[in-house]
Amino acid sequence: MRLKALVIATVLGLAGCQSTEVIEQPSLVGSAAVSELSNLQAQPLRLPSSSTINISSSSQALDMLGVTGNVAVFELPANRGEYALNITSKIGKTAFVPHALIIDDEGEVVEQYDADLFEYRKPRLHLGNRLTLETDFFPPTNKDSVYLIVYTTQQDTLGHTDVIHPARLDAEARGNHLPEVADIEIPNSPYGEIEVSIERASFFSIGSSAEPKSNATPEMAVIDVDVQPETSKFYISAIEAAVKSDDIPKALALLDEAKALNVEGAQEAFVKAVNSK
Repeated sequence: MRLKALVIATVLGLAGCQSTEVIEQPSLVGSAAVSELSNLQAQPLRLPSSSTINISSSSQALDMLGVTGNVAVFELPANRGEYALNITSKIGKTAFVPHALIIDDEGEVVEQYDADLFEYRKPRLHLGNRLTLETDFFPPTNKDSVYLIVYTTQQDTLGHTDVIHPARLDAEARGNHLPEVADIEIPNSPYGEIEVSIERASFFSIGSSAEPKSNATPEMAVIDVDVQPETSKFYISAIEAAVKSDDIPKALALLDEAKALNVEGAQEAFVKAVNSK
């Protein structure tokens, strides 16, 4: 028995190509949840690559293996040896609390990852709030492929997920002191966006003599220029619009640029926009 491979418009002809498209996996059998794995479609992943699937009310649903509800399914290679597996649930106005199963083509469970193994990660650069699992995966040696099923539970959908307050995130990024600000409670949902990536294990097996790579980004140089009124108006308006649309990473990036250009009032505009939400 093999799960049906999802047909994608663009063939990934080169190893290492990544799919940046958000993929939908509609049900193959109508609105009912399936109880046979052969009725599921799977998004194939090469090594290394990544793919993102949107789980919605019209996505394929499963009712077996202890899973009840809409799911995202990925086909993972099992004949390439050990590799690093990363599963990320992106948090927006709602949060999808992920659980994951890896099964073989006979429906036997190979690995299981419950929600408590997924860590909350703060926004950073282009990445927003998210729940992430990073692990090394050792596929069974007698299979060509295995299947990753990402799902949530009804109990999880009744709760909420705490995310950092944007004002505290900004203060931490700049090393400023800020009185304790409560986290924001994001309601959980049965729907969300799931990104899965796989990388060769050798990428993470650097010798002990290697210098660790720093994730820090250098501070932007302050440019001594006369700021035109149009420039100030542009940045302040863009910052306010980004905060209003809940795109805090974009707002912070714009704030960095504005400060580097000596745009007056940018910080105040950011704080005011956050506090007014």
